[in-house]
Amino acid sequence: MDGERKVLVVDDEAAVRDMLTRALVGRGFQCVAAENGLRALARLEREEHGVVVADVRMPELDGLELLKRIKARWPLTEVILITGVFELRCGIEAMRNGAYDYVTKPFTIEDVVFAIERAFYKRDLEIQNRHYQENLEAEVELRTLELLESNQQLQQLFVSMLKTLANTLEAKDQYTHGHSERVAAHAVGVAAQLQLPDGDRSRIELAGLLHDIGKIGVSEELLHKPGQLTSEEFEHIKTHCAIGERILRPVDEFAPILDFVRHHHERFDGRGYPDGLDGASLSLGAKILAVCDAYDAMTSQRPYRSPHTPEHACDELRRCRGTQFDPTIADTFLDVLAHGAAAPHPAGPGIAQGAGTESILRPATAQATS
Repeated sequence: MDGERKVLVVDDEAAVRDMLTRALVGRGFQCVAAENGLRALARLEREEHGVVVADVRMPELDGLELLKRIKARWPLTEVILITGVFELRCGIEAMRNGAYDYVTKPFTIEDVVFAIERAFYKRDLEIQNRHYQENLEAEVELRTLELLESNQQLQQLFVSMLKTLANTLEAKDQYTHGHSERVAAHAVGVAAQLQLPDGDRSRIELAGLLHDIGKIGVSEELLHKPGQLTSEEFEHIKTHCAIGERILRPVDEFAPILDFVRHHHERFDGRGYPDGLDGASLSLGAKILAVCDAYDAMTSQRPYRSPHTPEHACDELRRCRGTQFDPTIADTFLDVLAHGAAAPHPAGPGIAQGAGTESILRPATAQATS
């Protein structure tokens, strides 16, 4: 340990200086001396000393000023001042300025040694505490980084599992295979056209990939039903939005996309589901997904109808802007599509003109889920 058992004696009286130096060396300390405060500072610049024993009354630089400079430059160096019997007030002032102790004249060598031993003990404790704090901070930082990395890995694993579940769901259904990937690609294209920040684009893409995850909790028989649904069946189909939100909710990182997933079947005029929110209440992400999801559903093969042509699907988006879809989002999507920036629609047999966007949601009398 730097400065261990090293003592610097500072006194302008040679007899006192030499007596203290010899006595401290005889007690096992490494001890050197300086005849004034300036020489003491120069000595400390060259070599660290754990304790400085200095007389208060010295020419050029007195003990109190030396104390202040030492504590400012070497805060772990302990200072013991020697004062005259009538200088107790000065000793108290020294303590206020950071001196460890003061010894009054006349003193015995045992008085000085005892003060020095206690000063070294205090210094060692402070050094150990400082090392402990530094190591603790480094350990906490290391553990925090490890925890963050572990959490990120767990989150990535969870996202991968959900994507796998979504892909598994789509793999079982030839009519919706690749639907989520295309919706995500469309949504990213719209977000880019709107010049949204990269973070928002990533969240919208993730929501597009997972927006139909709630269909895991929906009857497969109803998802594949070729004909119209009853009112009860359609109410069951509609629960996939809320189910998807519940599946994603336990992961904090999914909090920003929960609204997108829950509300991707809401309408601009407030007649959608599950909460009947209108355009003023809907998030931008939900409104983007609503358009992208509807377009891909219209241009995809479904068990209850053939796919519509992209041209017809675009006509339907124009017709329903301001009612089913946010006008700005619908126009932006159409612009992206016109410039070839959106995902291609899937090829399918029997491309047909059809009954418009109302039919893609297939309620008992008109709509079906995408």
